[in-house]
Amino acid sequence: MKHTSITEEELVKIATAAQILTSEPHELTSENISFAAQIVQRVLNQSEILDSFEAASLAITTISQLLNVNETAFDPTNKEIFNITQSFSKNAECSIPRRTPLQRRSTGVKTGHTPFYGTIAVVTVTEILGAVLTDLEINFSQVVQPNLAASSITLENGTTHGIMLSVLKGCDDTLVSKRIELNTNAAKFLLNTNAEVQIFVNVSTNSTQDGKLGIILYQNDKFFQSKVHHNINNQSRRVISGNIAEGVLNGVELLFNPKYNSTEYFIHDHACVFWDYTVDDWNTAGCSKSTDEFGYLRCQCNHTTNFAVLMSFRRNYTYTEPLNIVSYVGCGFSIAGLTITIAFQIITRQARKTSLTWVTVSLCTSMFMVNLIFISGINNPNAMNEKSDANNTENVILPSDRSNPPEAYSCTAAAAILHYFLMATFTWSSLYGAQMYVLLVHVFKPLPRHFLIWISVVGWGLPAVIVIITLATTYKTDNALNYRQEEFCWLSGFDLHGNLDLSKPMLWGFLIPVGILLLFNFVMFALVSMLVLFNKDHGTCSAKQATSAKKMMGSLSVAVVLCLTWSLGYLMLIANDETQTVFSYIFCVLNTTQGLQIFILFTARRKAFQKIYAAWDSRFAKNISTVHSKRFSVQSLSSPENRERYTQYDTVNFLETSSSIPSILY
Repeated sequence: MKHTSITEEELVKIATAAQILTSEPHELTSENISFAAQIVQRVLNQSEILDSFEAASLAITTISQLLNVNETAFDPTNKEIFNITQSFSKNAECSIPRRTPLQRRSTGVKTGHTPFYGTIAVVTVTEILGAVLTDLEINFSQVVQPNLAASSITLENGTTHGIMLSVLKGCDDTLVSKRIELNTNAAKFLLNTNAEVQIFVNVSTNSTQDGKLGIILYQNDKFFQSKVHHNINNQSRRVISGNIAEGVLNGVELLFNPKYNSTEYFIHDHACVFWDYTVDDWNTAGCSKSTDEFGYLRCQCNHTTNFAVLMSFRRNYTYTEPLNIVSYVGCGFSIAGLTITIAFQIITRQARKTSLTWVTVSLCTSMFMVNLIFISGINNPNAMNEKSDANNTENVILPSDRSNPPEAYSCTAAAAILHYFLMATFTWSSLYGAQMYVLLVHVFKPLPRHFLIWISVVGWGLPAVIVIITLATTYKTDNALNYRQEEFCWLSGFDLHGNLDLSKPMLWGFLIPVGILLLFNFVMFALVSMLVLFNKDHGTCSAKQATSAKKMMGSLSVAVVLCLTWSLGYLMLIANDETQTVFSYIFCVLNTTQGLQIFILFTARRKAFQKIYAAWDSRFAKNISTVHSKRFSVQSLSSPENRERYTQYDTVNFLETSSSIPSILY
């Protein structure tokens, strides 16, 4: 028997009013949502009692409209509103006992007397909807709304049934009937490569009574607000449920092939879950997961309820191989050139008698370390092992839909060290320019006392301060990518869309300080150029002063080269792909060969280096010829005159070569 204090006509009117109330979901307030949810709950309860398909269909429409509500409309401080899947009251005039889906039709008779406007302790909206579909005596294949689709299928008694529902992909996320295929006579799970979601339910009914299967598909998970899984990427997920009455479940198979931006992300891991009403959150009990050969996410469960798949995404990191090749070749030449330059500066330091030697050696040492770290540590070890956990069968709740790669401490260390020596390179280039300006203005005045100590403190200390501040303010062990990039070991500077992020450390920890130093270098270059090139008092300049000015102009090329190449680096920030590509190649070629340029400008073209190289080359050649002359003298022992003549020739030439070395070195 059915007992209710409201007629079906009145119920339909109330359901229609609720549908009208929610027809503009984007304008709903929290109070509207709460009130509409309460009406839907009561309409569904009464529809179950009255077997009113029309009222249930209107309630389904209202639920579909509620799934369009902006998430900001849910008040997170109000559990009733934020998570609609909650009971509304515990003080019941008359209540319906909470039953599991398999208990819904165990008696075959609907019981309970529930006043429509009474306060009732009932199950949630989604739980009631599932019960209604299995309790309605009216059989219907599909009710499809833009955000919700429902099916109620009668199962003949005494048989085993295979029910297959496939939701095909479309140009948008809206649910339409032509993209939903229902097969009520499926023998097994049939893969459809064009499907986004598939569910196969295998159920057996007893020999005395027909069974009922209700299937519900939610376009999104707004009714399933989790406290343990956080949706950071705003990735919408579909929820599909199955409810059985008067039947025995043999198994449930599900397939999920979600739509996402595969060019930027890949699915790193997933979890097969169901909504556990006892804890109001996702649970994995009774479900297992796998990934098939096509990359589709598979789930197998031993119970029916609201199913979903939780996914964690990682970004696809790409690398520009041609730039890498140019970088490695250029850095190799730079390391060789800087090594020779440092050795030349140290060997010939007494010949110059100037403090510029220390600045030059410091500058070249910093640049040498930059190139060495770039070759040995710029590549992230994660890049070689960046794979999906597709074969991971451990089915556990994922904390978030975003998965960051594991922390590579060696990469973070390389980024910090590279940051330090790059800042040191620019600092020493600025100190070099400032010192040359002072030497040109005060030609005959000695440098201040402890000058080398002070510039050393600035040259090596200022970069350390910048690096320490950058690390302390941005690095976190659980999110290293806030400090560095993942593609390679360098400071983080761009957002997910490739745009310069003002909050990232590359801007204020590198670009701004380097920009200030580059402006200073340009000013020093202009001042020194004016002093040297436009000095009209040539008659009072001695040969020594002219030589010094020539050396300073040559040494100033270090700052000029740094300014030019890194100024081009700033042009790489232009938001144009073609422009970025052109400047990237130019910047890469000029920047990676800086050490080679310094060697050519300040070492290879120096007469002292050319004499040392000529002496070394001559000694190498003479050593080879000396070996031949000794062999010839051995064969000519019977002729002492010839032996004495060749020995004298070798000794004279070797002494000439040796005697020239001390004057060059010292």
